[in-house]
Amino acid sequence: MRIAAYCRVSTDEEKQLDSLANQKNFFEEYAAKNGHVLVRLYADEGISGTSLKKRDEFIRLLYDAKLGLFDMVVVKDVSRLARNTVDFLQSIRTLKGLGINTLFLTSNMDSLGESEFVLTLFGAMAQEESANLSKRVKFGKEISAKKGRVPQRVFGYDRIDNFTLVINEKEAQIVREIYRMYIEEGLGCRKISIKLNESGHKTKFNCEWNPRGVRRVLENPIYSGHYINHKYEVGDYLVGKVVRTPEDQHFHHDRPEWEIVSPETFAKAQKQLEMRRKQYNTGEPFMQARYSSKYIFSTLIKCEHCGRSFSRKVHKYVNTYIYWVCPTNYQYTAEKCDNKTKLREDILLSKVKEYLASLIQDKSTFVNKIIEEIEKQNQTKCIKHDASDIKMKRKRLIAKKERYQEMYANDVMTMTELKEKTAAIAEELERLDCSMKQYAQMIAFQKNGEDYIRRYIQDIEQFLNMETVTNIDMRKVISRITVNKDKTIKIELKKFDIDDIL
Repeated sequence: MRIAAYCRVSTDEEKQLDSLANQKNFFEEYAAKNGHVLVRLYADEGISGTSLKKRDEFIRLLYDAKLGLFDMVVVKDVSRLARNTVDFLQSIRTLKGLGINTLFLTSNMDSLGESEFVLTLFGAMAQEESANLSKRVKFGKEISAKKGRVPQRVFGYDRIDNFTLVINEKEAQIVREIYRMYIEEGLGCRKISIKLNESGHKTKFNCEWNPRGVRRVLENPIYSGHYINHKYEVGDYLVGKVVRTPEDQHFHHDRPEWEIVSPETFAKAQKQLEMRRKQYNTGEPFMQARYSSKYIFSTLIKCEHCGRSFSRKVHKYVNTYIYWVCPTNYQYTAEKCDNKTKLREDILLSKVKEYLASLIQDKSTFVNKIIEEIEKQNQTKCIKHDASDIKMKRKRLIAKKERYQEMYANDVMTMTELKEKTAAIAEELERLDCSMKQYAQMIAFQKNGEDYIRRYIQDIEQFLNMETVTNIDMRKVISRITVNKDKTIKIELKKFDIDDIL
């Protein structure tokens, strides 16, 4: 009889104990002893039995079975064929439908002779064994994560053992350069990856950089000396899909010796990431909108109706020129957005310069106007109080809270009543702390604000004198440009964050 043998080796340990060479000898001896001809040995190496995915040799076995290349499949054990009951039964049924018997040597069972009920029981036992193994592995990984186990490869570091990293200074310099280009130059992840590749820098896997890799560096707190692990785990061992764990299950480890960039620098990058995410993510169906600095007006011109950033087009007929249009209208016409406005790039740039030049003709008025606007914005955050008034109110509230705690200690009030009373006090204290912070900010702003805005005027003057303007230059002086279907253009100045000023 022509037979095919199938074996699966899923771990390095199994390879050592029962190598493929030994298994091949085993099946050759079995065939010779029983008068069979071993047509082929199908072997999947380093593959789990919980799914048929990636089991190329087993899939090839089924394909060859349809070609009639053998009459029987020999497997050492049920678990070697599959640890998933559904896959196990489907495979058996496929082979039975072709008239091919499957023989399991360890249990001395075959698919044609045994009832499907018995085979199902053995398949279920193999699956349950895999489930228990998955639980043990998951538990072990969780314990290792609590201890601070590090991944195999992290750019910027060399791995000494399971729990120790040392800074790779050559790669660390690239990490610092990524943060510098992102924060100081205002470049996006795509532009940074292009610059890194132009400079010949490679990733940890000796590959070229891409925007996703740059973003991972910017988002990973390990570079500021704070390591977080157990962020992902295998959700279903049968599917093998990795899912994100809830934040309360993450493990945090302070590792100041791993610091490549300062915590302040990392915080600035996160703030910038969040700002860009909010500014360029315009909602469904445009959730994947991304910050870009490729062209002078990239992601700076916004459609007032659909919220999308205008896209760049080139007119190449009689006169070649660049213009910007709403991509929604350009792709779907008026069906989804009726903003047909076209903006010639050279004309729009001239209008921006004219607008900025008019603003700074009277510099004192301009400075006072911005200071007034920032003060107005800051006053809306909290209720304004005099500093001495705030301190007096805080003192009275804390004394009141202590009296309530004393009343509870003397059984004058219940725990529920204490919580109700102190919750209201905590809320009022938080409001007063906010007002105190605002008061301190305004005092500091009065000292620093005017100088900061005068530096902004210098940026505008420098911008007006430039012959060639880039997207980064534009972002130093304006926040965005909104355009509606009536061709009305609104230029918004750079937004001032009082925290930056202070």
